Amino acid sequence: MLKKEELINIFQKLLVEAKNSYDDFNTADGKIGDGDLGVTILHGLEEVNNNINKFSDDMSANFMTCSQAFVKKSGSSFGTLIAFSFMNISKNLKGKTECNHEDILNIFETALKTILERGKTNLGDKTIADSLDLIIKRLKDNQNYSEVFKSATKQALEDFKGKKIKIGRARMFEDKTKELDDPGMYALNKLSKIF
Repeated sequence: MLKKEELINIFQKLLVEAKNSYDDFNTADGKIGDGDLGVTILHGLEEVNNNINKFSDDMSANFMTCSQAFVKKSGSSFGTLIAFSFMNISKNLKGKTECNHEDILNIFETALKTILERGKTNLGDKTIADSLDLIIKRLKDNQNYSEVFKSATKQALEDFKGKKIKIGRARMFEDKTKELDDPGMYALNKLSKIF
């Protein structure tokens, strides 16, 4: 079950990992983009944690707080996708004070749907969406969240080695991106280590 206390714990741990991986995220992003992924993730998570005292038993309200934090602190396209994902998750959790396995699965499905639609991307384009898709597939018959998050995000990186990133600024780099990890996929793998 995911409740307020667990959600607070997750966001506190995510902030620590975002600080530790700040330079790594910026470096990975700098190879194909603006080099600001670490900034986006850190500033968003700092703002979430600055507002964590507002978290209540209302899970919908908590995710809306997260959405507003990323809107306030991030003008990047990645930050906007996170903000919209949190907003849509919030809408789907109306009236919930705890999330069971189906709700947690729905959280990831909502994030994936939002990123595909808002990011105008497709599965197979070598983005964070591909990592989320693999997480969802594995969660359907495995409730060991720690194992799924770590193994699925690692597997997604391995599955797309040698494939081009087909979306965003990275497209300009063409074949060079075959040997590079997508920064969003890389960041999700690093952040999954907190579980």
